[in-house]
Amino acid sequence: MVKMSAKSITAVLFDWDFTLAYTLQPDMSHIERTAVLFQHVGIHYPVGDFRAARESLLADIALGRIDGTVKPQTRREIMNFYRQMLIRLGYPDTSRELAYRIYIAYGHLPTTLYDDVVSTLQKLYQTDLVLGILSNHSTTVRPVMENLVGAYIPTAHITISEEVGVHKPSKTIFQRAANRLRTPAAQCLYVGDNLNVDAIGAVEQGLYGSGIWLDRANVGTVQDIPSNVNRISMLSQLLDFVPV
Repeated sequence: MVKMSAKSITAVLFDWDFTLAYTLQPDMSHIERTAVLFQHVGIHYPVGDFRAARESLLADIALGRIDGTVKPQTRREIMNFYRQMLIRLGYPDTSRELAYRIYIAYGHLPTTLYDDVVSTLQKLYQTDLVLGILSNHSTTVRPVMENLVGAYIPTAHITISEEVGVHKPSKTIFQRAANRLRTPAAQCLYVGDNLNVDAIGAVEQGLYGSGIWLDRANVGTVQDIPSNVNRISMLSQLLDFVPV
């Protein structure tokens, strides 16, 4: 494990989903969460139907029958995923309008902070570090963020992809988030649950000084990552990489 000098870091930014907070239940599968999300907007199918629809979609993507990605990040990619699911479920409405309703509904689902978040934010808040959030999300999540962590992270320091029109791992959104904190990118550290989009994206695209992969599932060490990217399995371990 290679550590960047803690003294060179003056700002810490966090991803939201599965980094600071989780939606519904922490151990819920992606497809179970998708089923609940669709139910939230009045689309009711058994989880098994969603699972079969997703498997069909992933197979078509792998065979090149349709354009798409197995891990959507942007609003367009996520909405396309929802529309394709609607098609495979046989739902009569597959419009972009409905897909957008589902997209923004995610921010209204019950959201809970992980157990280690408040104590870690409290310790960071007591330092000279500037704290922020950078998330690929809909605008509907902002009130949730402000309610849950507003005591430590001011609303002006929250950057949401739908609001700025770009998404991680774009260089632009990382730099806009740093600018909101009035901090040079080289002095920023970014923490997220996605190794490539968050930790590596921050240093290679955003030119951040350091990236932290929060591997809560403890899947193990990944080889061939930049020297200024490190892995932790608990958020409290972040304190080893910043001046506190």
